Amino acid sequence: MQEPWHGFPAETNIWAVVEIMNNVIAKKVILYIIGLVVMAALVLFIKKGVTDMLSQMPEKSKEEASETTELAEADTEADTEITTEATTEATTEAATEITTEEMTEEPRKELTVADDTKNPFFLSLPKSMEILKGSSFYLVDYVSYIDDVDRAPELTVDGEVNTSETGTYELKLTLTDDAGHTTNGNMTVNVVDAYSGGGEASKEKEDFETFKSIYKNDGTSLGIDVSRWQEDVDYTKVKEAGCDFVIIRIGGFDDGSQYTDRYFKDNIEKAKAAGLKVGIYWHAEENSPEQVKENVDYLMNVLGGESLDFPIAYDWEDFSHFPKYAMNIYDINYCFETFYNAVHAYGYDACLYSSKNFLENVWTNEKGHYVWLANYVSSTSYSGQYYMWQQANTGSIPGVNGDVDLNVLYLDRFSE
Repeated sequence: MQEPWHGFPAETNIWAVVEIMNNVIAKKVILYIIGLVVMAALVLFIKKGVTDMLSQMPEKSKEEASETTELAEADTEADTEITTEATTEATTEAATEITTEEMTEEPRKELTVADDTKNPFFLSLPKSMEILKGSSFYLVDYVSYIDDVDRAPELTVDGEVNTSETGTYELKLTLTDDAGHTTNGNMTVNVVDAYSGGGEASKEKEDFETFKSIYKNDGTSLGIDVSRWQEDVDYTKVKEAGCDFVIIRIGGFDDGSQYTDRYFKDNIEKAKAAGLKVGIYWHAEENSPEQVKENVDYLMNVLGGESLDFPIAYDWEDFSHFPKYAMNIYDINYCFETFYNAVHAYGYDACLYSSKNFLENVWTNEKGHYVWLANYVSSTSYSGQYYMWQQANTGSIPGVNGDVDLNVLYLDRFSE
């Protein structure tokens, strides 16, 4: 008996085998074509479903999507348009498209009660004061305080003030932080029919010639700082008097609003034209890094790429109302570090301006940034590092009407 060939009976002829194979192949081709048709139909079905879903999208969603796109485009334009000329002579290309979004972020600590190791303390607490009979008396207008961790230390008062009757009222104040640390203070309030007029004696004026004779030497440079309060300044006369530089207020953040000093543009233009070196300072009242970054973007837009000879000074001013900002010592220092990094993102340097009192008790400046010290004495006892000293706030100089601040720059402590 003949052996089967590939499963077919031996008696099957070759033409029959070919016919069978053709039938098998034909069936497979048909199945393959059917599969392609099914897949194509499925794709069309999915496409139609997506199209229907989009067509049924509420108009509000479409508008929001459109607005999001427009905002993104506006942000891109803003990023491109804000540029600066760096004080370190960085190239124009490097200064282009810089915003605070590109700044180096400082890691922020999350402090707990366990980190609270210091007593809260008073930033301002008058030992004695007068108020008129019948007037309102709000303690928060006269007393300010801070803690290293607690953003809202508790203030309790023993005693009361009756403003409807003249007399002397003694108050005992106690600050308590969330770790239980306490600080005590005393305050005398005199309710009077008329002010006694025995306040602090007016400070003697310091003319620039005298200032120059005392503080000018081979290692120093002398200057002034100005704002709208000095109004129109004759910088040619200022220069002729022997002044080397001027620090100009560019604007600030006051009561939650940004502002530009209305004399800034004239001041910087005329000071440069007179041959004076120039710097700027920012009046600060921020209580969050987000506010700081927004304000640096605003500041840079106002500055418009002007070259500067000194670091941009951060002047946080409202310590007399500090509790309303709900910050601790760490928070306010973090705001300055944010300012420093944001300014550096634009290619400029930054420094800290403050009084001797607050430099010793509030500002930590752990990274050793430049400090502009305010201390109105003939010889400062401040032991920290500083490169500039605001020695007087009642100075006088030709070209400026009224009082002006006088400053000493120490050349060996500053490199341009």
